Amino acid sequence: MRPSPTGALGALAVTSSALLLLLSLACAPPTATSAGAAPSVVGEPTVAATRIIVDASRAEGAISPLLYGQFAEFMFEGVKGGLHAELLRDRGFDESPNAIGLPRDWHRYPDDRNDDYALAFRWDDSVAFPVERDSLTGARVPRALRVDAGDAVIERHGFYQARVPVRGGVPYRAALWLRAADYDGPVRVALEQDASGGRVYAEAAIPRVARGEWRRYEVVLRPETSDPLARFAVLVPGRGRLWVDQASLMPGDSAAGGVRRDVFERVRALRPAFIRWPGGNVAQDYHWRWGVGPRDRRPTWVNLSWRNEPEPGDFGTDEFIAFARAVGAEPTLTVNVEGRGATPEEAAAWVEYCNGAATSRYGALRAANGHPAPFGVRYWEVGNEIWGDWVRGHSDAATYARNFRRYADAMRRADSTIRLIAVGDNDMAWNRTVLRAVGRDVDYLAVHHYFGFDSAQRDPRVLMPRPLHYERFYRELDSLARAEVPGRSVRLAINEYGLAVPERMQHGMDAALYGARLMNVFERSSPMVAMSAVSDLVNGWPGGVVQAGRHGAFVTPLYHANRMYAERLGRERLAVAVEGPRFGDDPTRPGVDAPAVDAVASRSGDGRTIYLKVVNTHPTSAVSARVELRGVAVEAGDATWELLAGEPGARNSFATPDAIMPVVRRTARAGGAIVLRLPARSVSVLSIPVGG
Repeated sequence: MRPSPTGALGALAVTSSALLLLLSLACAPPTATSAGAAPSVVGEPTVAATRIIVDASRAEGAISPLLYGQFAEFMFEGVKGGLHAELLRDRGFDESPNAIGLPRDWHRYPDDRNDDYALAFRWDDSVAFPVERDSLTGARVPRALRVDAGDAVIERHGFYQARVPVRGGVPYRAALWLRAADYDGPVRVALEQDASGGRVYAEAAIPRVARGEWRRYEVVLRPETSDPLARFAVLVPGRGRLWVDQASLMPGDSAAGGVRRDVFERVRALRPAFIRWPGGNVAQDYHWRWGVGPRDRRPTWVNLSWRNEPEPGDFGTDEFIAFARAVGAEPTLTVNVEGRGATPEEAAAWVEYCNGAATSRYGALRAANGHPAPFGVRYWEVGNEIWGDWVRGHSDAATYARNFRRYADAMRRADSTIRLIAVGDNDMAWNRTVLRAVGRDVDYLAVHHYFGFDSAQRDPRVLMPRPLHYERFYRELDSLARAEVPGRSVRLAINEYGLAVPERMQHGMDAALYGARLMNVFERSSPMVAMSAVSDLVNGWPGGVVQAGRHGAFVTPLYHANRMYAERLGRERLAVAVEGPRFGDDPTRPGVDAPAVDAVASRSGDGRTIYLKVVNTHPTSAVSARVELRGVAVEAGDATWELLAGEPGARNSFATPDAIMPVVRRTARAGGAIVLRLPARSVSVLSIPVGG
């Protein structure tokens, strides 16, 4: 990831294919039709008049059904602790131990107040549960926890992990791999209050541990009490030596792919057309074999891209595809190109694993893992940001083009029907080299946009017009693709975009306004822009639109804007013109002035609804907008209007998850037009019923 070149902002007026719609809304206040009142907006001393003209007789281009997708990657708690439902950290006991032999996230039970001379631990690699470790670099050496227990003055003893969220009424599946040398007695598993002598919420016993071999034991714990900071305890009341490995605690309501239920429902509400995974930068670290096969036999690997974070193999290819399909999204996989020992053969094997017949070598492996039918993954990205020196496999454009050819040939031998996404850049020279060399094998070119690294760029007068710069860039890139690859339609996948601005702006209206205006640009730039995804879906950056902690989750205003747009994705875009105020006119900062109101319109697939998306970026002025529809008969029913706005300084957080959220209204009609009052710093999406 890097900031894109600033360049000239260029013509900041909207293109002829979509001049911004402006509305003169002398509006009677609409009536709320959903729970929650309209957001109060502070500091609006003026109301500017705007006119938005939608010409339904002029369809200006098709809109890709894949336009609004999502991007998930292994980044800090983007997957572990965020997307995935597993509640235990370091469940394989792989982290380095403390002085008494317990790895980082594990503690002696009940506590360390008194000596427990009948209990000893050792971080042991001599008899660890066997995980699948290939010859590729990066998988950690497996370990197990050895426990020596005996009779002593502390009778209820063992080890535990703290900060485990428990919800009353939800069953939890607890599992352990155990191996005994001479241990005699039961092993107990419990969910408890994290306090010395605290309450026991649920407990179950494993009566006997088999000697001499590893066996998996599973119990179900049914707490009736909720506690976001409980503890998971393993108690050893018997005598002798045993080993513990691959502990697990999964809530019974986890969704497809082992995904957290609260996160799953929020992602499904976004209606993502696709989900891209496993990265991102980490795609250049990742070997897909780490994430297939029995979950407990998968290795923990080191995430070189993000501070050497240990990543369990729990969430792999099978889980990702199950999750994506369950939320209605097409899975999009990014293969490792020349990073950390990757090869074209490895990429081709992944294609065969996903799409090959059960009689093929890797299709048979998929079938053995419980999936006899091919997954049918259509979209494959060949590397990530290889122009950046922060990724493994970094190269210049000519070298990447040669590698793309090698990987594409190998992958298409495994499945000739796949669609390939090549690495593009904000640097037109890189794009020219790649398209000239391999453009006829490219279906999509991936370009990433990050903005705001320089503190001066946090000035909203620079931030809010920035998407219009990308609009000009897309036109230039479209012209380049047509010139370098005549007769072939190479589309753009803007499958990472985001801001590097303070968290308060990420979780407030600033990111939502920027993102909504950029999504307007995506629609105006269709069909050239065919795919887009904000960075990230869950956690990762403060810009992750779903923020999921151990005790709960909230969504950002940009999440709401993204959902509003994805729910109302038209099939074809319509001509729009906007007349209205400017964002600002500061003679000391030439080139940052832009229209304050940005609008796009599209028509639904059945032709019965027009979708109008309007962003008022003005920092202080509400807009009285008059929407005029031409070339179409407007139905008698009122349009549905979903409005996202918030008071200055408001932001969503774990403490205030609904500080900024949309409200649904019905619009008013006046003289055949639709009239609206758009608050300052607001995003609006209208669904307008029309006739022929």
